[in-house]
Amino acid sequence: MPEDGIKSNCCLSQTEVDQFNSEGYLIFDGFFDKNLNQLLKEDVDQLMTNRANKEETNLMVFPSLGSLTSEPIIVDRVADLMGTTFTHHHIHARWQGKGEPGVSWHHDYEQMPQTNRSHLMVHVFIYLDGLNGEIGDLLVLPGSHQRIMARDAYRQFMHEDLPGSVTIDNLSPGSFVIVHSALQHARRPKPGGETFRRYFIDTSYCQHGILWPAGRRLWHLNQMALDLGWDRNGKYKFLYDNSCFFDPHDYVEKFNTCNQGSLAVHLMEGINSHNEEIKA
Repeated sequence: MPEDGIKSNCCLSQTEVDQFNSEGYLIFDGFFDKNLNQLLKEDVDQLMTNRANKEETNLMVFPSLGSLTSEPIIVDRVADLMGTTFTHHHIHARWQGKGEPGVSWHHDYEQMPQTNRSHLMVHVFIYLDGLNGEIGDLLVLPGSHQRIMARDAYRQFMHEDLPGSVTIDNLSPGSFVIVHSALQHARRPKPGGETFRRYFIDTSYCQHGILWPAGRRLWHLNQMALDLGWDRNGKYKFLYDNSCFFDPHDYVEKFNTCNQGSLAVHLMEGINSHNEEIKA
């Protein structure tokens, strides 16, 4: 049972939770109803038009995209994986068409530096028109979330198959994939797209208990979500708690100064200094 006041609907079975912990992703095929799916597509279409015309592109003000950040179909499943409260980190949206380039292997776990996976961060990849083998396939490398590595550790392999990798290229409209943010994944470019748009949204959540890197622009979006009522009468207010964020830009210079040599030496210096203060 999740802690800190979240009452999960137990949307996931223990088998699914175990599968996620082992492989780093779960697929939910065709879970959005047609009405929600259509409203989201309309918002994405308007967003793309606005971007082309240099007009409003703040996703939180779009009624379907903004409220998607607290959509129970997604959030209640994320809650089963988190086991405690968590915060919305970001949302992106666009559609991709013919000739779309690929994205090389990478992961999206926010940590500076990459040292552990003690707390969970997930990304939710949403495909409003599904995937059909055109424009771009989703590639994932099961189990890679369990290894500590830089985001671009496999980038030299571009979007080629890796030993054990899985290609996801056949999803129904309204499908989504929850991935551990440390899972290596890529988008392989594919021909086609003359009559198919690859509608793509990703939204991300991070477990409470530590401070996560997030620029202040993201803090502003979470406050806006509360102002617009995306917390659904307070039920999901915890999603927009900015107290678990720090702005990494405030610490880059200090970090670069401290992140030299042996961490053990720095830890011992801190312990010795603390002991001296106690003696004084």
